[in-house]
Amino acid sequence: MIPGYHYTSMKAIIITSQRSGSNFLRHCLQSHPKISCDGELMIGGPITPPRLIENWRMPTKIYRWIRAGAWNPVRILEEFRARTDAPVVVFKAMYNQLRSPKVHEYLREHTDIRIIHLRRNNLVKQYVSKTLMGKRRDGRWQPHSTSKVRTVATHISPQAAIREMRNVQRQFDLFEQLLSNHRKIELVYEDMIDGQCLSDAAREAVCDLLEVESAPMCCDFVKVNPNKLELMVKNYDELAAALKGTEFEQYLQD
Repeated sequence: MIPGYHYTSMKAIIITSQRSGSNFLRHCLQSHPKISCDGELMIGGPITPPRLIENWRMPTKIYRWIRAGAWNPVRILEEFRARTDAPVVVFKAMYNQLRSPKVHEYLREHTDIRIIHLRRNNLVKQYVSKTLMGKRRDGRWQPHSTSKVRTVATHISPQAAIREMRNVQRQFDLFEQLLSNHRKIELVYEDMIDGQCLSDAAREAVCDLLEVESAPMCCDFVKVNPNKLELMVKNYDELAAALKGTEFEQYLQD
């Protein structure tokens, strides 16, 4: 990309829910020479907080929200669509950041925006990972890491987990319908990651959608949570018993 050059930019949004691999995907896309991919633009994700609060989750979120003007999401989307600093400009957004009816109307009207709809197949692991996100590891808040960090575990409310997992399913279906006239692809967390890079299939799907040449897309993130639910959930037996017979039982051994 040429600094100062004004491109006729394609715009795209990664739409997803928390702990679906979206930050990994965002950094992989950013590694492509033709793509500029921001974080959670709707809540000021690209804004750097003061060092005094950067290791604290809630103060950082509040600072970014205010600085971004997150109470006016349509203005943020308009500014995004006006950008010309890269051939392809992308940001990621969680379902709850796009819940405003005005945002829904805006997205329906602007079908030129391409969509990467990202989901995680194992909703149980996704919920547990989200619950662990606020836990402090090695003395600080660390939802993502480039090196191995201490494993933490937590108590999970089975009822809260079921409510949240069903809500994630509803939100996915809602946005599939809302964006049915957009050009889009679906990526699945479990299939898109190959070590520290996008899998071949995910890479080709992304490059085809964004109309850029195929190139390796990688980042230096490592997993912060173990694969086994038993190592993350203190009351695993209670959770397993509550999920028995539900649509989520299949994910306990996945």
